[in-house]
Amino acid sequence: MRTASLTDTGSVSIPPRTTRGTDEKRRMLLRSVLVVLAVGQPVSSLVFDRLSPTTLQSGAEFSPLVPPGAWFAIWGVIILLSLGYALAQARPSTLTPLPSIRDRVAGPLSVVFACFGLWLATASLGQDNPLGLVVFVVIISAHVVAWTRVVRARDELATWNPLERGLLYGLLGTYSGWTSMAFFVQIGTVVQGSGAPVDTAWGQTWQVLVLLAASGLAVAFVLGSRASIVYAATVTYALIGVGISAGAAGLALLVVACGVGVSFVWASVVVIRATDARHPTPTAPGTARRR
Repeated sequence: MRTASLTDTGSVSIPPRTTRGTDEKRRMLLRSVLVVLAVGQPVSSLVFDRLSPTTLQSGAEFSPLVPPGAWFAIWGVIILLSLGYALAQARPSTLTPLPSIRDRVAGPLSVVFACFGLWLATASLGQDNPLGLVVFVVIISAHVVAWTRVVRARDELATWNPLERGLLYGLLGTYSGWTSMAFFVQIGTVVQGSGAPVDTAWGQTWQVLVLLAASGLAVAFVLGSRASIVYAATVTYALIGVGISAGAAGLALLVVACGVGVSFVWASVVVIRATDARHPTPTAPGTARRR
């Protein structure tokens, strides 16, 4: 009687995994939430335009610290970058077995996108509503978290395709640049709304102090982002807008303060980039250094 050979029983074929674990499903859900919140930004803007009892004002006729109305077109760029990055990071092919930088920035960016609608809700009660400042503090804090995580993951980001990497850096640079300056613009609006003068010696003094504080935060962001050019360019754009309104109001001292702020920002960019060039961060084997 013949018997079958048992010599090959140690070879076992394991089929590839076709289902996602609980952690992967949770991370994919967070990415989907980011898409919904990104879409919610233009939707909430349309709702504000139709239902808000107040309209957003701008320019020197409203406040010397508020840029001209055309300057706020940058929100269109920010919203497009938000949508572009949110859709790019939600592709199933980008989900990895272990959490990646896409997962680590999804949380803080979700907070930022959600706060867009919250700020519009506070603005519907008046631009001098101090509740708007609370929302800005949350937005800026979320940007700090996002930038910290992005900078720590520069080697990982160097492996991304250029388009998606550009979307992330462009989104963070424009969004954090504009909102970090808008925070101080609203501080000025709130102070002015409380009855503070704007064209007297004291009025110009407190506004210069606001601009210097804005410049200080901008320098801190330049440091935290390791000299993001997009961030610096966005802050420059914002301060030029403030300078135009201040000049139209005849407040030359504020125009000078805006120029000083721009100089501080770009000087910090040069110093940080020169420092990083002299002392480059070691990269992991097999990864390219960020340019």
